[in-house]
Amino acid sequence: MVNFFNKPATSFQDQIALLQQRGLIITNTATAEHHLRHIGYYRLAGYWQIFQHDKVRHTFIPDTTIDQIIELYNFDRQLRLLLNDAIERIEVSFRALIIHEMCTSYGPTWFSDEQYAEQTNWFKENLTCINKELERSSEEFVIHHNRKYGKDIHPPAWKTMQVLSFGTLSKIYHNIKTGIPEKKAIAAALGLPNEKWLDSWMQVISVLRNYCAHHSRVCYRIYSFPPKDLHRGRLPWIKNIPGGILKQHLYYQLCVVKYILNSCSPDNNFNQKLKELIAKYPSINLNRMGFIPDWETEALWQ
Repeated sequence: MVNFFNKPATSFQDQIALLQQRGLIITNTATAEHHLRHIGYYRLAGYWQIFQHDKVRHTFIPDTTIDQIIELYNFDRQLRLLLNDAIERIEVSFRALIIHEMCTSYGPTWFSDEQYAEQTNWFKENLTCINKELERSSEEFVIHHNRKYGKDIHPPAWKTMQVLSFGTLSKIYHNIKTGIPEKKAIAAALGLPNEKWLDSWMQVISVLRNYCAHHSRVCYRIYSFPPKDLHRGRLPWIKNIPGGILKQHLYYQLCVVKYILNSCSPDNNFNQKLKELIAKYPSINLNRMGFIPDWETEALWQ
Protein backbone atom coordinates (compact mmCIF):
# COMPACT_ATOMS: atom_id res chain seq x y z
CA MET A 1 0.00 0.00 0.00
CA VAL A 2 1.34 3.44 -0.94
CA ASN A 3 1.51 5.94 1.91
CA PHE A 4 0.05 9.38 1.53
CA PHE A 5 2.74 12.08 1.62
CA ASN A 6 1.78 14.76 4.11
CA LYS A 7 5.03 16.39 5.22
CA PRO A 8 4.70 20.19 5.15
CA ALA A 9 7.42 22.63 4.13
CA THR A 10 9.18 24.11 7.16
CA SER A 11 10.86 27.41 7.99
CA PHE A 12 14.63 27.77 8.25
CA GLN A 13 14.28 28.26 11.98
CA ASP A 14 12.36 25.00 12.32
CA GLN A 15 14.94 23.19 10.18
CA ILE A 16 17.75 24.44 12.42
CA ALA A 17 15.83 23.43 15.54
CA LEU A 18 15.25 19.94 14.13
CA LEU A 19 18.93 19.49 13.29
CA GLN A 20 19.94 20.62 16.76
CA GLN A 21 17.41 18.24 18.26
CA ARG A 22 19.06 15.44 16.34
CA GLY A 23 22.44 16.34 17.80
CA LEU A 24 24.03 18.59 15.19
CA ILE A 25 26.12 21.37 16.74
CA ILE A 26 25.16 24.77 15.31
CA THR A 27 26.80 27.71 17.07
CA ASN A 28 25.96 30.38 14.51
CA THR A 29 22.33 30.14 13.48
CA ALA A 30 22.62 33.05 11.03
CA THR A 31 25.33 31.25 9.07
CA ALA A 32 23.37 28.02 9.22
CA GLU A 33 20.29 29.78 7.86
CA HIS A 34 22.37 31.26 5.04
CA HIS A 35 23.49 27.78 3.96
CA LEU A 36 19.98 26.36 4.22
CA ARG A 37 18.61 29.27 2.19
CA HIS A 38 21.19 29.14 -0.62
CA ILE A 39 22.03 25.42 -0.75
CA GLY A 40 18.85 23.88 0.58
CA TYR A 41 17.96 21.45 3.34
CA TYR A 42 17.47 18.47 1.06
CA ARG A 43 20.72 18.96 -0.88
CA LEU A 44 22.71 19.32 2.33
CA ALA A 45 21.00 16.20 3.67
CA GLY A 46 22.97 14.23 1.09
CA TYR A 47 26.09 15.30 2.97
CA TRP A 48 25.01 15.26 6.59
CA GLN A 49 23.58 11.74 6.36
CA ILE A 50 27.23 10.62 6.25
CA PHE A 51 27.61 12.03 9.78
CA GLN A 52 24.51 10.26 11.15
CA HIS A 53 24.82 7.01 13.09
CA ASP A 54 21.09 6.24 13.21
CA LYS A 55 19.52 6.29 9.74
CA VAL A 56 16.01 5.83 11.13
CA ARG A 57 15.97 8.59 13.73
CA HIS A 58 18.53 10.63 11.75
CA THR A 59 20.63 11.36 14.84
CA PHE A 60 24.17 12.65 14.43
CA ILE A 61 27.45 11.20 15.61
CA PRO A 62 28.42 13.07 18.80
CA ASP A 63 30.32 16.34 18.30
CA THR A 64 29.32 16.67 14.64
CA THR A 65 29.16 20.32 13.62
CA ILE A 66 27.47 21.99 10.68
CA ASP A 67 30.90 23.38 9.76
CA GLN A 68 32.07 19.82 9.01
CA ILE A 69 29.11 19.32 6.71
CA ILE A 70 29.74 22.57 4.84
CA GLU A 71 33.42 21.69 4.52
CA LEU A 72 32.52 18.35 2.94
CA TYR A 73 30.03 20.09 0.65
CA ASN A 74 32.66 22.59 -0.50
CA PHE A 75 35.24 19.87 -1.07
CA ASP A 76 32.80 17.87 -3.14
CA ARG A 77 31.75 20.92 -5.18
CA GLN A 78 35.36 21.76 -6.03
CA LEU A 79 36.08 18.12 -6.84
CA ARG A 80 33.17 18.13 -9.31
CA LEU A 81 34.57 21.23 -10.99
CA LEU A 82 37.94 19.50 -11.35
CA LEU A 83 36.28 16.40 -12.77
CA ASN A 84 34.14 18.44 -15.13
CA ASP A 85 37.25 19.95 -16.72
CA ALA A 86 38.90 16.53 -17.10
CA ILE A 87 35.81 14.78 -18.44
CA GLU A 88 35.17 17.55 -20.97
CA ARG A 89 38.60 16.91 -22.51
CA ILE A 90 37.99 13.16 -22.53
CA GLU A 91 34.56 13.54 -24.12
CA VAL A 92 35.84 15.84 -26.87
CA SER A 93 38.69 13.43 -27.63
CA PHE A 94 36.44 10.35 -27.61
CA ARG A 95 34.00 12.05 -30.00
CA ALA A 96 36.77 13.17 -32.37
CA LEU A 97 38.34 9.71 -32.46
CA ILE A 98 35.05 7.97 -33.25
CA ILE A 99 34.26 10.47 -36.00
CA HIS A 100 37.67 10.24 -37.66
CA GLU A 101 38.22 6.49 -37.44
CA MET A 102 34.73 5.47 -38.54
CA CYS A 103 34.08 8.16 -41.17
CA THR A 104 37.35 7.66 -43.01
CA SER A 105 36.64 3.94 -43.30
CA TYR A 106 32.85 3.70 -43.60
CA GLY A 107 31.57 7.08 -44.75
CA PRO A 108 30.04 10.18 -43.14
CA THR A 109 26.76 8.54 -42.06
CA TRP A 110 28.01 5.11 -40.95
CA PHE A 111 26.11 5.46 -37.67
CA SER A 112 22.79 5.15 -39.56
CA ASP A 113 23.83 1.92 -41.31
CA GLU A 114 22.91 -1.22 -39.40
CA GLN A 115 25.65 -3.32 -41.01
CA TYR A 116 28.20 -1.69 -38.68
CA ALA A 117 26.14 -2.43 -35.55
CA GLU A 118 26.52 -5.39 -33.20
CA GLN A 119 22.91 -5.55 -32.01
CA THR A 120 19.85 -4.52 -34.02
CA ASN A 121 17.78 -3.43 -31.01
CA TRP A 122 20.62 -1.25 -29.68
CA PHE A 123 21.10 0.21 -33.14
CA LYS A 124 17.43 1.21 -33.30
CA GLU A 125 17.52 2.71 -29.80
CA ASN A 126 20.66 4.70 -30.60
CA LEU A 127 19.21 5.93 -33.89
CA THR A 128 16.07 7.07 -32.07
CA CYS A 129 18.22 9.06 -29.64
CA ILE A 130 20.20 10.55 -32.53
CA ASN A 131 17.03 11.63 -34.34
CA LYS A 132 15.59 13.20 -31.17
CA GLU A 133 18.79 15.14 -30.50
CA LEU A 134 18.94 16.41 -34.06
CA GLU A 135 15.27 17.40 -33.97
CA ARG A 136 15.62 19.43 -30.80
CA SER A 137 19.01 20.93 -31.67
CA SER A 138 19.19 24.69 -32.22
CA GLU A 139 22.81 24.58 -33.37
CA GLU A 140 23.28 26.73 -36.48
CA PHE A 141 25.28 24.04 -38.29
CA VAL A 142 22.35 21.59 -37.94
CA ILE A 143 19.80 24.17 -39.09
CA HIS A 144 21.99 25.16 -42.04
CA HIS A 145 22.50 21.52 -43.04
CA ASN A 146 18.77 20.79 -42.95
CA ARG A 147 18.00 23.93 -44.91
CA LYS A 148 20.54 23.09 -47.60
CA TYR A 149 20.28 19.31 -47.83
CA GLY A 150 16.95 18.49 -46.19
CA LYS A 151 16.21 16.00 -43.41
CA ASP A 152 15.98 12.83 -45.49
CA ILE A 153 19.63 12.02 -44.87
CA HIS A 154 21.39 12.50 -41.57
CA PRO A 155 24.04 15.19 -41.33
CA PRO A 156 27.53 13.64 -41.42
CA ALA A 157 28.93 12.29 -38.18
CA TRP A 158 31.20 15.30 -37.71
CA LYS A 159 28.02 17.38 -37.39
CA THR A 160 25.58 14.89 -35.89
CA MET A 161 27.84 13.69 -33.09
CA GLN A 162 28.47 17.22 -31.85
CA VAL A 163 24.92 17.33 -30.48
CA LEU A 164 24.90 13.89 -28.85
CA SER A 165 25.31 13.33 -25.12
CA PHE A 166 28.31 11.48 -23.75
CA GLY A 167 26.00 8.63 -22.77
CA THR A 168 24.62 8.26 -26.30
CA LEU A 169 28.13 8.48 -27.73
CA SER A 170 29.28 5.68 -25.43
CA LYS A 171 26.33 3.51 -26.45
CA ILE A 172 27.08 4.04 -30.14
CA TYR A 173 30.71 3.03 -29.60
CA HIS A 174 29.65 0.01 -27.56
CA ASN A 175 27.42 -1.20 -30.41
CA ILE A 176 30.02 -0.90 -33.16
CA LYS A 177 30.35 -4.43 -34.51
CA THR A 178 32.98 -6.59 -32.84
CA GLY A 179 35.91 -7.20 -35.14
CA ILE A 180 35.80 -3.83 -36.87
CA PRO A 181 39.46 -2.74 -36.54
CA GLU A 182 38.59 0.93 -36.05
CA LYS A 183 36.86 0.08 -32.78
CA LYS A 184 40.13 -1.26 -31.38
CA ALA A 185 42.07 1.67 -32.90
CA ILE A 186 39.91 4.13 -30.94
CA ALA A 187 40.70 2.27 -27.72
CA ALA A 188 44.40 2.16 -28.60
CA ALA A 189 44.45 5.92 -29.17
CA LEU A 190 43.33 6.29 -25.56
CA GLY A 191 46.00 3.92 -24.26
CA LEU A 192 43.84 0.82 -23.76
CA PRO A 193 44.35 -2.75 -25.04
CA ASN A 194 41.02 -3.03 -26.85
CA GLU A 195 37.36 -2.04 -26.92
CA LYS A 196 36.42 -4.13 -23.86
CA TRP A 197 38.40 -1.78 -21.63
CA LEU A 198 37.19 1.36 -23.36
CA ASP A 199 33.55 0.21 -23.12
CA SER A 200 33.94 -0.33 -19.39
CA TRP A 201 35.92 2.82 -18.68
CA MET A 202 33.65 5.09 -20.72
CA GLN A 203 30.71 3.76 -18.76
CA VAL A 204 32.54 4.71 -15.56
CA ILE A 205 33.31 8.20 -16.89
CA SER A 206 29.78 8.67 -18.21
CA VAL A 207 28.29 7.93 -14.78
CA LEU A 208 30.73 10.35 -13.15
CA ARG A 209 29.86 12.98 -15.72
CA ASN A 210 26.15 12.61 -14.97
CA TYR A 211 26.71 13.10 -11.24
CA CYS A 212 28.80 16.19 -11.95
CA ALA A 213 26.28 17.60 -14.44
CA HIS A 214 23.46 17.29 -11.89
CA HIS A 215 25.59 18.68 -9.04
CA SER A 216 25.25 15.42 -7.14
CA ARG A 217 27.66 14.21 -4.48
CA VAL A 218 30.63 12.30 -5.92
CA CYS A 219 32.70 11.67 -2.77
CA TYR A 220 31.82 8.94 -0.23
CA ARG A 221 29.69 7.21 -2.87
CA ILE A 222 29.58 3.57 -3.99
CA TYR A 223 29.53 3.45 -7.79
CA SER A 224 27.49 0.86 -9.66
CA PHE A 225 30.05 0.08 -12.34
CA PRO A 226 33.55 -1.00 -11.25
CA PRO A 227 36.15 -0.39 -13.97
CA LYS A 228 37.57 -3.36 -15.84
CA ASP A 229 40.95 -4.06 -14.25
CA LEU A 230 43.99 -2.95 -16.20
CA HIS A 231 47.13 -4.67 -14.95
CA ARG A 232 49.56 -3.12 -17.41
CA GLY A 233 49.00 0.17 -19.18
CA ARG A 234 50.75 1.75 -22.14
CA LEU A 235 51.06 4.85 -19.97
CA PRO A 236 51.95 5.09 -16.26
CA TRP A 237 49.33 3.21 -14.25
CA ILE A 238 48.81 1.90 -10.71
CA LYS A 239 50.37 -1.26 -9.28
CA ASN A 240 48.04 -1.54 -6.31
CA ILE A 241 44.66 -2.37 -7.91
CA PRO A 242 41.79 -1.98 -5.43
CA GLY A 243 39.95 -5.19 -4.62
CA GLY A 244 36.39 -6.06 -3.67
CA ILE A 245 34.02 -3.20 -2.94
CA LEU A 246 36.94 -0.74 -3.17
CA LYS A 247 36.67 -1.08 -6.95
CA GLN A 248 33.43 0.87 -6.66
CA HIS A 249 34.86 3.69 -4.56
CA LEU A 250 35.86 7.07 -5.94
CA TYR A 251 39.63 6.51 -5.98
CA TYR A 252 39.51 3.81 -8.66
CA GLN A 253 37.14 5.95 -10.73
CA LEU A 254 39.62 8.83 -10.49
CA CYS A 255 42.41 6.54 -11.65
CA VAL A 256 40.40 5.78 -14.79
CA VAL A 257 39.79 9.48 -15.46
CA LYS A 258 43.44 10.34 -14.94
CA TYR A 259 44.73 7.57 -17.21
CA ILE A 260 42.44 8.47 -20.13
CA LEU A 261 43.16 12.16 -19.57
CA ASN A 262 46.89 11.49 -19.86
CA SER A 263 46.26 9.89 -23.26
CA CYS A 264 44.20 12.70 -24.77
CA SER A 265 45.62 15.68 -22.85
CA PRO A 266 49.15 14.81 -21.66
CA ASP A 267 49.85 18.36 -20.48
CA ASN A 268 46.99 18.28 -17.94
CA ASN A 269 47.48 19.37 -14.31
CA PHE A 270 44.87 17.06 -12.80
CA ASN A 271 47.43 15.54 -10.39
CA GLN A 272 48.48 18.88 -9.02
CA LYS A 273 44.93 20.19 -8.69
CA LEU A 274 43.70 17.04 -6.95
CA LYS A 275 46.56 17.04 -4.45
CA GLU A 276 46.04 20.76 -3.75
CA LEU A 277 42.34 20.17 -3.15
CA ILE A 278 43.00 17.31 -0.75
CA ALA A 279 45.59 19.40 1.12
CA LYS A 280 43.06 22.24 1.40
CA TYR A 281 40.59 19.96 3.20
CA PRO A 282 42.67 17.77 5.55
CA SER A 283 39.62 16.57 7.47
CA ILE A 284 38.23 14.74 4.43
CA ASN A 285 38.34 10.97 4.92
CA LEU A 286 40.32 9.59 1.97
CA ASN A 287 39.97 6.01 3.22
CA ARG A 288 36.22 6.31 2.86
CA MET A 289 36.73 7.16 -0.82
CA GLY A 290 38.93 4.11 -1.39
CA PHE A 291 42.28 5.90 -1.54
CA ILE A 292 45.06 3.41 -0.83
CA PRO A 293 48.00 4.19 1.48
CA ASP A 294 50.72 6.13 -0.36
CA TRP A 295 48.49 6.47 -3.42
CA GLU A 296 50.36 9.59 -4.49
CA THR A 297 53.55 7.55 -5.00
CA GLU A 298 51.95 5.44 -7.75
CA ALA A 299 53.35 6.15 -11.23
CA LEU A 300 49.94 7.40 -12.37
CA TRP A 301 49.92 10.13 -9.73
CA GLN A 302 53.49 11.33 -10.12
